[in-house]
Amino acid sequence: MADGLTKMALGIFGFGFCKASLGAAYMTAMGSVFSTVGFVSELNFMVPMLVSSLLTASALVLMVRSRRLLSGALRQYPAVISLSSGFLLSAGDLLSRSPDGFAAALCGALCGYSSTILNAVWLDVFAAEEDTASSTVQIVGALVVQCIASPLLVAFGRFWSCTLPILSVGLSSWLLSRKKRTMSFPEHRTSMPAVPPERRDLTLAYLCVFALVGVVGILHTAVLGSQSEHLVGDVDMWIPLAAATLVTLLLALIALRSPHPASVYNACLPLLLLILSLLPFLGDGLGGLVGLVMIACYDACSMVFLLYIVDSARRLDLSTYILSAAYLGGSALSLLTGLGVGSILRSLSVDYGLSLLTLLAFAAIYPLAGVLVFGISKARRQLGPRTSDSEEDSVTDCTHPADTPMPDEVSEGEANASDSNSIDNAFEGGVEGIAAASGLTRREREILGYLARGRSARYIAEDLVLSENTVWAHIKRIYSKTGVHTKQELMSIVEKMAEGKQQENASPISGHEERPL
Repeated sequence: MADGLTKMALGIFGFGFCKASLGAAYMTAMGSVFSTVGFVSELNFMVPMLVSSLLTASALVLMVRSRRLLSGALRQYPAVISLSSGFLLSAGDLLSRSPDGFAAALCGALCGYSSTILNAVWLDVFAAEEDTASSTVQIVGALVVQCIASPLLVAFGRFWSCTLPILSVGLSSWLLSRKKRTMSFPEHRTSMPAVPPERRDLTLAYLCVFALVGVVGILHTAVLGSQSEHLVGDVDMWIPLAAATLVTLLLALIALRSPHPASVYNACLPLLLLILSLLPFLGDGLGGLVGLVMIACYDACSMVFLLYIVDSARRLDLSTYILSAAYLGGSALSLLTGLGVGSILRSLSVDYGLSLLTLLAFAAIYPLAGVLVFGISKARRQLGPRTSDSEEDSVTDCTHPADTPMPDEVSEGEANASDSNSIDNAFEGGVEGIAAASGLTRREREILGYLARGRSARYIAEDLVLSENTVWAHIKRIYSKTGVHTKQELMSIVEKMAEGKQQENASPISGHEERPL
């Protein structure tokens, strides 16, 4: 019990100090500025940071796809050194004689690299946790720590605003090292979900986050230097951070699992659309409320997305590095796009005398509503009738050549025969033997029992009160762990194991001695 609490404390405070350090680095441009306009840091720092994050994320994806980066293998120390170096450069004013903007660009590049690596490392650790609830508690607890620590790191002047984040990320690194020594990581995870509905679900979740960060970028750069700058300039960044943390905490407690980012997005959307529609008419009267709501909604969705990444990696057996890189790199690209669109809107307003707030409202409403329409259409297609043949083949298609079809479901007579008492006892012994030899989880062992009797994924989902997508994810992992490619092959090895159990022969299944099931 005490050991489990210690591991949770390592995750909570380690990730919390890491997020607080990264937040301080972003908002202060590595300690070089102390007055930011809302969400946007110094642009000379911010743009290189986003480009660096995008490039780092792309490199992670390529390394994972080429099997050069396995789970648990990514090192945090280069990122910690990079982040600390950026703060030291700012604190010591070591690049004061460099060309204008060079110091900010260098610090931004270091921050983008560090942020991408450190987030990917931590999320990979949480995905390797045995208990889903434990990882959820640690992430949410870390967000609370971030909310408390972030304002403290930048509250004591320039020297301490550079020193404290270095100490914070150093402590985080030490806590992570301690935690990783107690953990084991899966040998291999796939890059893409096997089942099309799962791919659509991931796409929708990512689009929700990307749309929000893009719109936030549009809002901020559009009003910079204009008479409407108060929309974002009056925002105390701690307030949306605290609000988003509270929302994430409540959602995690209510759901008792990882909430879906699309649910948070849909909940925020009516308020966002209302405020944006009022913007052309009541812009001055709304004050900093616009920026506050936009940033809080984005923060809440991005915090929930951390939980979603960890849950998806574990549930679908996906590489956490891939999911993290797609999130961080995609967010960087979306924010860059938003910054560019906001700059264009500001230029159009100045050059052609157009209403900036009207342009801003339309530019923000369209992508937000577009994601909603996209999500609704996808949801409707998922709820509609699906042919069982395509669903049955989807798992096999990603792990086995296309010319090896999934066998047809066993006949009703065969299913009835498998349910008879005499055969059932034999099957139970075979299922237990295969589950033990292959290291299956309790849920996977349960589903293996159904598969051994020829049951379909739809039947299993209905009987266990699970979604069909979840069942297919478990089936895929069962196939991988047992080294089979079809249901018929799986039924055969269970049958052979059952025969061996009946003969009180404890030796491994013939032909499978040299590779684990």
